[in-house]
Amino acid sequence: MTFPTEKHTHRTDQQKKPKRIVKHKKKAWRITSSVQDVERFLESKRLDERLGAPFEERTSDSLFVVDKIADNNKPVNEEPTKKRKIKEIGPLRCYAILTPNSAVTDPLKKRNRVRRPEERGDPLLRKIMEEKRANGKIPTRFLQSMKHHQENVEALAKKKKPERLRTTFDFDLWGDVGDSLMIGDKMVSALDLSDELKTYTMEKTGNRIYSRPESMLSKTSGLKPVEVPHPGASYNPTYQDHQALLREAHQVEANEVKEEVRTRRRLGPMLKKIPAKQKEQQWWTEMTQGLGDDEEPAKNEEEEVPSVRPTKPKTRKQKIRAKALKWQEMRRLKLKEAKKRLLEFQRLRSIRREIRKSEELTAKRIEGRKKQKEAKMFKPAILGRYKYEPPQIEVNLSTEISGTLRGLKTEGHILIDRYKSLQRRNIIEPRVRHRTVYKYKQKVFTKRSHSEPKGIKMGDMNKGTIPVQ
Repeated sequence: MTFPTEKHTHRTDQQKKPKRIVKHKKKAWRITSSVQDVERFLESKRLDERLGAPFEERTSDSLFVVDKIADNNKPVNEEPTKKRKIKEIGPLRCYAILTPNSAVTDPLKKRNRVRRPEERGDPLLRKIMEEKRANGKIPTRFLQSMKHHQENVEALAKKKKPERLRTTFDFDLWGDVGDSLMIGDKMVSALDLSDELKTYTMEKTGNRIYSRPESMLSKTSGLKPVEVPHPGASYNPTYQDHQALLREAHQVEANEVKEEVRTRRRLGPMLKKIPAKQKEQQWWTEMTQGLGDDEEPAKNEEEEVPSVRPTKPKTRKQKIRAKALKWQEMRRLKLKEAKKRLLEFQRLRSIRREIRKSEELTAKRIEGRKKQKEAKMFKPAILGRYKYEPPQIEVNLSTEISGTLRGLKTEGHILIDRYKSLQRRNIIEPRVRHRTVYKYKQKVFTKRSHSEPKGIKMGDMNKGTIPVQ
């Protein structure tokens, strides 16, 4: 272990040697030169300017105050009281930064001064506005602003003031005072509560009636929920009613058959099978179309194409003539329009007749739209991607009618009937039931018991020879 000698101690105590800097360049001036004394002197001068004058130039009266009034009421031997004197509250320190602390006058006296309304804007325009106002001419925007201000004042006067909680109880608290609300386990009079508290209580207790849209109560269809069936669908119908129902069912079936025949007629050529030989012949005919007409293009190439004659620019005489014709046409159209306007006065009766006819046509169209809208209420609307399909007519044949309710053969289903009724009355949209069918690819693999061993051929096994590895 070694201890520091005097020589080592002297080296550590002494300051480090200053770094050698080149002083004949401008960059070294900022590093080597020190201007702190100059800045300190200038700062003291600025402080004196702000305070008014340096302390050396001030008089003693401005710095010191001589107390010439003695306090003779205070006893000499009385001990000082421990009660602290309440300090007077002066200006708040948070506003001290706003108070000026400099005695230097501002060179710009009108700095940051807010101009009054009469000083703003162009003085010439202001003078014109004053003259108009003296003559009783007020701009429309000012009249509209005054009107809106008056409306706002009237609306504010008519506005109902918010209710305040009752502070004086000059009535029987347990008497019957209108409606009451149940808050917790207590009944409270609704008149003693503010609107906000009523709303909050009703929301929490579940008694609030929320606003509902007007379309909620409007009917979506004019059909009845339960329609009366056809008289021919009875278990013991009359002959005429039963024949009428059969006629309706026959008409529906005939329309379906007719539509099916029409569809087959249209799609028949598209679905017709073409033999392979005929299909190949058609393909060959299409692909060789135009290959035998090689001589015709050669003839066309030999023919000379007539050159297009370039258009010559119009001469000055032609331009003047075209301009004169243009002015003449414009004058003719103006005269025609003027004559047409003069003739309008002579055909006032016909104009009235046309207006009356157009009004009658408009009223007729409005009535037609109204009837169309009323008729639309008795038809199913389009609510989705599928159309409404009416159910099949439930009808029994003449041989199936027993005449008694016990031997009646039922047709249709009550749930399907209600479901179709909801669709017909636009309560639910027509739907088609979709079944998800998953088709998996068949997985093929070879069992180990059926696989052929490696290195062994079926021929060797038949011969009885198995190669030995």
